[in-house]
Amino acid sequence: MDIDGNVVGGIGLNNIEKHKAEIGYWLGKEYWDKGIMTEVVKLVTNFGFKRLKLRRIYAYIFIRNKASIRILKKNGYKCEGLLKKHHLKKGKFIDVLLYAKVK
Repeated sequence: MDIDGNVVGGIGLNNIEKHKAEIGYWLGKEYWDKGIMTEVVKLVTNFGFKRLKLRRIYAYIFIRNKASIRILKKNGYKCEGLLKKHHLKKGKFIDVLLYAKVK
């Protein structure tokens, strides 16, 4: 993802498997709180459902990542549950929330 020729973030559908895929994204801090990622998640979600004919798109979000939770909620994703100690980062276990949108 670029703005004025500068790479500012990234987004993708990963682990595509038959009817489902995982959405993952990041955005440089200086571009936070501008609605950019909310709009990009909307576009990629629509692409996944319409062009790839997916029926389920999901994301694992660190429990403290309130911004990503907000982005997904604004795009109609629903929380399906809490996965305790799901990720190991820098030697510490991190709980994650599983969000998904189904069609």
